[in-house]
Amino acid sequence: MFDFFTGRSERQEYWISVVLLIVVAAVLNIFDMQTAGAAITIMWIVTWIRRLHDVNLSGWWAALPILFLFALAGALIAFGGDDVMAALRAIETDNEAALAGPGANLFLIVAAAGLVVQFGFTIWLGAKKGTDGNNRFGPPPEPLFKP
Repeated sequence: MFDFFTGRSERQEYWISVVLLIVVAAVLNIFDMQTAGAAITIMWIVTWIRRLHDVNLSGWWAALPILFLFALAGALIAFGGDDVMAALRAIETDNEAALAGPGANLFLIVAAAGLVVQFGFTIWLGAKKGTDGNNRFGPPPEPLFKP
Protein backbone atom coordinates (compact mmCIF):
# COMPACT_ATOMS: atom_id res chain seq x y z
CA MET A 1 0.00 0.00 0.00
CA PHE A 2 2.74 2.50 0.93
CA ASP A 3 5.43 1.20 -1.42
CA PHE A 4 6.63 4.68 -2.20
CA PHE A 5 8.19 4.83 1.30
CA THR A 6 10.50 1.91 0.53
CA GLY A 7 12.72 0.77 -2.27
CA ARG A 8 15.11 2.63 -4.46
CA SER A 9 14.86 5.59 -6.80
CA GLU A 10 17.24 5.94 -9.72
CA ARG A 11 18.50 9.36 -10.79
CA GLN A 12 15.93 9.96 -13.52
CA GLU A 13 12.99 9.20 -11.21
CA TYR A 14 14.60 11.32 -8.49
CA TRP A 15 14.98 14.41 -10.69
CA ILE A 16 11.44 14.06 -12.05
CA SER A 17 10.19 13.89 -8.44
CA VAL A 18 12.24 16.94 -7.45
CA VAL A 19 10.91 19.00 -10.37
CA LEU A 20 7.32 17.94 -9.65
CA LEU A 21 7.69 18.83 -5.97
CA ILE A 22 9.04 22.28 -6.86
CA VAL A 23 6.18 22.88 -9.33
CA VAL A 24 3.52 21.71 -6.86
CA ALA A 25 5.03 23.85 -4.09
CA ALA A 26 5.04 26.89 -6.39
CA VAL A 27 1.40 26.34 -7.40
CA LEU A 28 0.37 25.90 -3.76
CA ASN A 29 2.19 29.12 -2.93
CA ILE A 30 0.43 30.99 -5.74
CA PHE A 31 -2.92 29.89 -4.35
CA ASP A 32 -1.80 30.81 -0.82
CA MET A 33 -2.02 27.24 0.48
CA GLN A 34 1.02 27.14 2.78
CA THR A 35 -0.71 24.64 5.05
CA ALA A 36 -0.10 22.00 2.38
CA GLY A 37 3.62 22.63 2.86
CA ALA A 38 3.83 19.82 5.41
CA ALA A 39 2.75 17.30 2.77
CA ILE A 40 5.34 18.66 0.34
CA THR A 41 8.02 18.43 3.04
CA ILE A 42 7.12 14.81 3.78
CA MET A 43 7.21 13.91 0.09
CA TRP A 44 10.57 15.68 -0.26
CA ILE A 45 12.00 13.60 2.59
CA VAL A 46 10.56 10.41 1.05
CA THR A 47 12.21 11.34 -2.26
CA TRP A 48 15.54 11.80 -0.47
CA ILE A 49 15.16 8.50 1.39
CA ARG A 50 14.43 6.49 -1.75
CA ARG A 51 17.46 8.04 -3.46
CA LEU A 52 19.65 7.36 -0.41
CA HIS A 53 18.56 3.72 -0.61
CA ASP A 54 19.71 3.59 -4.24
CA VAL A 55 23.20 4.71 -3.21
CA ASN A 56 23.11 2.10 -0.41
CA LEU A 57 22.82 4.56 2.46
CA SER A 58 20.28 4.52 5.27
CA GLY A 59 17.35 6.89 4.98
CA TRP A 60 18.42 8.38 8.30
CA TRP A 61 21.04 10.36 6.37
CA ALA A 62 18.12 12.57 5.27
CA ALA A 63 17.97 13.82 8.85
CA LEU A 64 21.33 15.62 8.50
CA PRO A 65 20.15 18.62 6.46
CA ILE A 66 16.97 18.81 8.55
CA LEU A 67 18.94 18.84 11.81
CA PHE A 68 21.24 21.45 10.32
CA LEU A 69 18.20 23.67 9.64
CA PHE A 70 17.06 23.29 13.25
CA ALA A 71 20.57 24.15 14.45
CA LEU A 72 20.59 27.22 12.20
CA ALA A 73 17.19 28.31 13.53
CA GLY A 74 18.41 27.86 17.11
CA ALA A 75 21.56 29.85 16.40
CA LEU A 76 19.51 32.55 14.71
CA ILE A 77 17.29 32.93 17.76
CA ALA A 78 20.20 32.69 20.21
CA PHE A 79 22.44 35.22 18.46
CA GLY A 80 19.83 37.43 16.82
CA GLY A 81 17.33 37.66 19.63
CA ASP A 82 15.09 40.71 19.55
CA ASP A 83 16.56 42.04 16.28
CA VAL A 84 15.62 38.87 14.42
CA MET A 85 12.16 38.78 15.99
CA ALA A 86 11.62 42.41 14.91
CA ALA A 87 12.69 41.49 11.36
CA LEU A 88 10.28 38.54 11.32
CA ARG A 89 7.43 40.77 12.52
CA ALA A 90 8.36 43.27 9.78
CA ILE A 91 8.16 40.50 7.18
CA GLU A 92 4.72 39.46 8.44
CA THR A 93 3.39 43.03 8.31
CA ASP A 94 5.14 44.03 5.04
CA ASN A 95 7.01 46.79 6.87
CA GLU A 96 9.97 47.29 4.53
CA ALA A 97 11.45 50.10 6.61
CA ALA A 98 12.00 47.73 9.55
CA LEU A 99 13.91 45.28 7.37
CA ALA A 100 17.07 47.39 7.32
CA GLY A 101 18.43 46.32 10.71
CA PRO A 102 21.05 43.75 11.73
CA GLY A 103 18.34 41.19 12.52
CA ALA A 104 17.16 41.20 8.92
CA ASN A 105 20.73 40.77 7.66
CA LEU A 106 21.34 37.87 10.04
CA PHE A 107 18.05 36.29 9.01
CA LEU A 108 19.00 36.53 5.31
CA ILE A 109 22.43 35.02 5.93
CA VAL A 110 20.97 32.08 7.87
CA ALA A 111 18.19 31.57 5.30
CA ALA A 112 20.78 31.55 2.49
CA ALA A 113 22.92 29.03 4.39
CA GLY A 114 19.87 26.80 4.87
CA LEU A 115 19.05 26.95 1.16
CA VAL A 116 22.64 26.14 0.21
CA VAL A 117 22.59 23.06 2.46
CA GLN A 118 19.17 21.87 1.22
CA PHE A 119 19.96 22.41 -2.46
CA GLY A 120 23.47 21.02 -2.04
CA PHE A 121 22.12 17.82 -0.50
CA THR A 122 19.49 17.55 -3.23
CA ILE A 123 22.04 18.04 -6.01
CA TRP A 124 24.55 15.66 -4.41
CA LEU A 125 21.89 12.94 -4.23
CA GLY A 126 20.86 13.53 -7.82
CA ALA A 127 24.44 13.42 -9.09
CA LYS A 128 25.62 10.36 -7.15
CA LYS A 129 25.56 7.10 -9.05
CA GLY A 130 23.36 4.40 -7.58
CA THR A 131 24.54 0.95 -6.58
CA ASP A 132 24.84 -1.49 -9.47
CA GLY A 133 22.79 -4.61 -8.88
CA ASN A 134 21.03 -5.53 -5.67
CA ASN A 135 21.85 -3.83 -2.40
CA ARG A 136 20.39 -4.11 1.10
CA PHE A 137 17.35 -2.06 -0.01
CA GLY A 138 16.39 -4.34 -2.86
CA PRO A 139 16.94 -4.77 -6.56
CA PRO A 140 17.84 -1.83 -8.77
CA PRO A 141 14.82 0.19 -9.89
CA GLU A 142 13.52 -0.19 -13.41
CA PRO A 143 14.17 2.88 -15.55
CA LEU A 144 11.09 5.04 -16.06
CA PHE A 145 11.76 5.43 -19.77
CA LYS A 146 13.47 2.55 -21.48
CA PRO A 147 15.78 3.50 -24.38
